[in-house]
Amino acid sequence: MSIRFSAALLALLVAAPAAADVRVVASLPALGSIAREVVGSNGSVTVLAPAEQDPHFADGKPSMILALNRADVLFFAGLGLEAGWLPSIVTASRNAGIQPGRQGSIEAASMIPLLETGVKADRSLGDVHPGGNPHFWFDPRRVRTVAVAFGEKLAALDAKNAAAYRANAARFAAELDDRIPKWKASMAPYEGRSLVPFHKSLVYLEDWLGLRELGTIEPLPGIAPSPSHLAGLILRIRETKPAPLVVAEPWHNRRTAETVAEKGGVKFVRLPGDVGSVPGKDSYVAHMDELLGRLRAGLEGK
Repeated sequence: MSIRFSAALLALLVAAPAAADVRVVASLPALGSIAREVVGSNGSVTVLAPAEQDPHFADGKPSMILALNRADVLFFAGLGLEAGWLPSIVTASRNAGIQPGRQGSIEAASMIPLLETGVKADRSLGDVHPGGNPHFWFDPRRVRTVAVAFGEKLAALDAKNAAAYRANAARFAAELDDRIPKWKASMAPYEGRSLVPFHKSLVYLEDWLGLRELGTIEPLPGIAPSPSHLAGLILRIRETKPAPLVVAEPWHNRRTAETVAEKGGVKFVRLPGDVGSVPGKDSYVAHMDELLGRLRAGLEGK
């Protein structure tokens, strides 16, 4: 991806005044929701990728470069999830403080235990992430860990507001400590049930809730399914009892997912996108309520 911008924009970037409060730029809405909880009233949080867009793909825009130029912190998932669009605009921002390896460049994936590590780095295997699966925000236990660690990172960058960041992170962690067992209990009747996601994005949710992954509509991450792959998957769906649930996020091909569910004789559920994709569900907790509510309804056959 090539980003072009004018000399006038460059002058605007260089001339941007320093802010008294911390400026955080998050690559994805889920990360933005965590950052807002931790930053609180001590700064601003800007999110780059839209909530209804595949996080692997976002269009680099001059407005993103401007936000990055003014940022004190770049908060991103890592493990190559944003590799197709984020590095080029970070370089174009000319902000030394958020370049890779600098204190203002904070990778969420580095803060948690990861699943699906050690995958062979081979493009013939699709859009793989050799360091581990990056979709950790489907597991609120890991989100809790990230929030507390992010609070410590901000405290190290901004000593004046360190106590506030730590307190905000602790408050959010306490909220998740209250919600996690309730969410888990609400999904307990479905432990051991099978899901058929479109993409390998639900492994952390499956690990947390004791769900099984029967297979994915994509034969390999990011690779469009062939008729033979779909035929084999449909046969496995028909043979599996209790009935699996086919699920897909809004950026995946809904018609393909619905066809797989229909021919397999099972339900299809369209999952919400990222945090904020559903009106009124702008916080991480509200987003998880929506996500789990849709899963329960699908697994109950409603």
